[in-house]
Order: sequence, then structure tokens, then C-alpha cells
Amino acid sequence: MLKRFYILWLFLALALSFWESGINQDTLTRISVLLFLCLTLLWSVRKSVSLGDPKKFFITRGVCFAAVVEGCYMISKPVVDSLKIVPGMPFSRMLYNYSLDLIFTIPAYVLIFYVIWYLINKYDYELWEYIVLMALGQALGDGGFTFVAQPLLLLLIPYVMTNYHAMNVAPYLMIRQTLPNGREKNLWRFVVPVILLPATYLSAGMVIHTFTKLAGLE
Repeated sequence: MLKRFYILWLFLALALSFWESGINQDTLTRISVLLFLCLTLLWSVRKSVSLGDPKKFFITRGVCFAAVVEGCYMISKPVVDSLKIVPGMPFSRMLYNYSLDLIFTIPAYVLIFYVIWYLINKYDYELWEYIVLMALGQALGDGGFTFVAQPLLLLLIPYVMTNYHAMNVAPYLMIRQTLPNGREKNLWRFVVPVILLPATYLSAGMVIHTFTKLAGLE
């Protein structure tokens, strides 16, 4: 039931957003994120990938995938507007801006994926519970102030959640069979991600804002 409802909601959110926005930097970003999501899902079905330490595998792959999504956003909404990549910009400058973006964002993603690792080891999630709840928590955290200012945008939140599917679904698919038995399967598993993940994003966002301001990028 959750799977069908969410897929329909996601399809409607994407269709309405694309129809409203047309072709611009944001829709190009979204298309690139969706293509990357497809690639990560294809990668997740490979049988030859060595997991090693599941925790290290999950966090490093998640952070690497997050870095790719950050790259997709460099043409529309990087960590600060002054780092945006625009047509005609020299490649060296593009690489410099992207590198600066990652310097500020990668530590936050490491923390975020540690939090997700904690959640999936404490609570027993069905696959679609994980897919929806983790992305929802991340989306609420990353766009919290926007959603507070314009709460009707919550109706289109699956549009934003695709960012986090591209980061966290494939690594989870790869390690989910290694998770311990006896994890909690209670109502708290639905509540904690949408509290803990936004709180993590808020804390990380405050630190990023402080350092980008100190660096003179805002």
C-alpha cells in the first residue's frame, strides 16, 4: 500500500513541478539526479561488489553518492549562491567552486549517514518504510525553512525526496541483509527519523552557514 501510494505521489509531484517550471536549471538538476538514481539502482544489483565492513560501506557509498548529487546542484542551488556554475565559466573555476561546495557539505553528509546507520541498526524497517522515511527526514531537514514559509510545498515534497533516494537507497539495498536481528519494530521507527534527521540537518546547516560566512562566500 505504501509503495503504490508513494510512487503515485512521486509521479504527480514530478509531473506538476516539471509542467510548472518548464526547462530551467532546477529541472535539469532534477533530471540529472533521477538519471543518477537509476544508475545507483543498477549498481546495487551487482553481485561482484565486495561489502567489507557494512558500516563503512554504507557510509562511504552514501557520502560519495551525496557528493554526486551536490554536483548536480551546482548549476541551480549549491551550498551558497556565489558558488553556482554558470554558462561560460572556465572549467578550472567550475572545479574550484565544486571543490569548495564539497569542503563544506561532505562533513555534514558523513554525520547524516552515521545517523541513518544508527536508525537502521536500532529499528527494523520494511524496504519502502526505509525509502520513504529516510528521504522524508532528509528533505524536511534540508528544506525546513522553505516548508515553514510555504507549507503547501509539502504536497510536492517527493520532488525533493528524489535527491536523497539517489544518496541512500542503493547503499541500503546492498547492506540490508547484514543488519542485526532483534531490531525494534514499533511506532517510534516512524517518528524518530522525521525528528532526528531534521535536527541533524539544522545543526549541520548552522555550522555550514557560520563557516561560509567566515570564508566570505555569503
